[in-house]
Amino acid sequence: MPSRYGAAAVLVGLLALGGCGRGSEEPPPAAAKAELTGKELVDRHCIRCHLAPEPGDLSKEYWPFALHYMGNYVGMKGDEFPDMRTETFPPELEPTQDYTKRYFLYDSHGYFRDLYPFRMYIPAEPEMTPEEFRRMREYFVAGARSWRDLEQQEPKAPPTKTFRAQFPKLELEPDALILATQVDPKRKRLYVGRTVIDDWVGGGERRAGFDKWDDVVALDIASGKRKGYTRVASDPIDMSLTEHGLRLVTHGRFPMTKVGIANIADWEIDGKNVRERMLVNGKQRLVQHHNIDMNGDGLVDIVANAFGDGVAQDAESFLGIYYRTADFERLWRDAPAEIPPGVLPGALRENLVAVDSGTIGNAIADFNGDGRPDIAVVVAQGRQLLLLYINNGDETFTRHVLDQHTPSWGGNSLRAADFDGDGDMDLVVLNGDNVAGNHVGKVVPAPRPQHGIRVYRNDGNLKFTEAFFRRMHGAARSVVGDFDGDGDPDIAAIALFPQWSYAEPETFVYLENQGGMTFAPQSIPREFFGVWCSIEAADVNGDGRTDLVLGLGNFPELVPPDWITAHPAMKGRGGKAESILFLLNQT
Repeated sequence: MPSRYGAAAVLVGLLALGGCGRGSEEPPPAAAKAELTGKELVDRHCIRCHLAPEPGDLSKEYWPFALHYMGNYVGMKGDEFPDMRTETFPPELEPTQDYTKRYFLYDSHGYFRDLYPFRMYIPAEPEMTPEEFRRMREYFVAGARSWRDLEQQEPKAPPTKTFRAQFPKLELEPDALILATQVDPKRKRLYVGRTVIDDWVGGGERRAGFDKWDDVVALDIASGKRKGYTRVASDPIDMSLTEHGLRLVTHGRFPMTKVGIANIADWEIDGKNVRERMLVNGKQRLVQHHNIDMNGDGLVDIVANAFGDGVAQDAESFLGIYYRTADFERLWRDAPAEIPPGVLPGALRENLVAVDSGTIGNAIADFNGDGRPDIAVVVAQGRQLLLLYINNGDETFTRHVLDQHTPSWGGNSLRAADFDGDGDMDLVVLNGDNVAGNHVGKVVPAPRPQHGIRVYRNDGNLKFTEAFFRRMHGAARSVVGDFDGDGDPDIAAIALFPQWSYAEPETFVYLENQGGMTFAPQSIPREFFGVWCSIEAADVNGDGRTDLVLGLGNFPELVPPDWITAHPAMKGRGGKAESILFLLNQT
């Protein structure tokens, strides 16, 4: 029996298959008597939920797994491919059935995937014949390339002279999974959010002992000593600073519980004195937040998005604004550590701007030059969308679709900056959602040639065009800043799901802005290699220059089980991976 391969509870979509499901449309009409081609069958069935996939989106080896998964949503019974076999989840991996149907799928070469289609979208009767289903598979496989042709990563870039890598001496255990960090320059602290991904247990229940690993550690940057510590209810995925301490977003559980446990809370962590004030509670898989005045009343609001789980309204995914009221400060002082599902009464007003399923990232900037903050959004669940919500000034927003792609696009995150100096805010978008499948055990390799770093130029009048692309397998998060001090914004990015078949998988790149929408890639020395889950731009040593903080991505069962002790890039590390890496700015 293979080990449990749960999907990430952070910055990922549904099992890197795109998360298809049935939409609200009626079933298509019965097939005509004339035999439909594989492409015609795709155009008839697949476009109900997303753009029609192209054979080149995935490898020959992976398409049978993807089609088997998608077959659930047209009523296939799972035995249509004679060269593949299924196994149900053992009871210890699925003690309680939930809204997903879980099974292992094996091919004739010994590769496997664990699959999780949504039960509510599986029709009771087949909507095509087994022969038609096999014809669809033949269409995709015949037009696809081998995974060996798709997994080529970029050559290693020259080591950066802008940053000097350093493993700081911190009272922090190695080999961790760090979802977020936050530097507090005023208090000279580093907050570190750690977790163990324990969500993938049937019914969303926790296994004994796992809960102790979701925590936040406060560290003195100069000495590395612990200054405070607290456990949290679920994965600490996003942080920002407040006047009194830390604003923390917790992710919740996956599969989702009946009532969400994701929340936004303000924390004061000082030695043994820990105070929590909860602001928002009861959400499903929160991902990100921003603190900004969105309606021009002088009060700082909270913009947040949740990924949820699913493909329709039941996904409980959203982009929301929590408007601060005039009574916020008074009510905040006595706010409790836990509130019922909703917002802190009287202190915040919730406005759901959108409920697109799979809302995984957002960036805020004035994109149309009217002086009001707008919101750019990446949606990554079946329909892969790059959206822009223009602020109308009256707490309403107008939705614009900037770009859209097929399910394997795998959007993860985005940032806004004026990269070409024309006064318009551009976007850098990372595509790299590829949970496992990169030479992790016998999971079928699933490289995606679409994945990488893209810069979209704002041409004005809300028109964006792709101006730069660099391939980066498993690209997850980025930060933007003028790191080299030449007056234009640069990009630093990390990959959580790199190509593990390489002697040194690419997990970090610094892109120095050369002007004209060109960027020069730079790397870090091999002795500082790690797989990273979080990245932050901050001045960690108080010298006035912006540094980088990388948090380790030791994702249980989503990295090779022996990568720390056996991978060539980890040679000479003594069998451990440091949980935090500083890249100190040398300009």
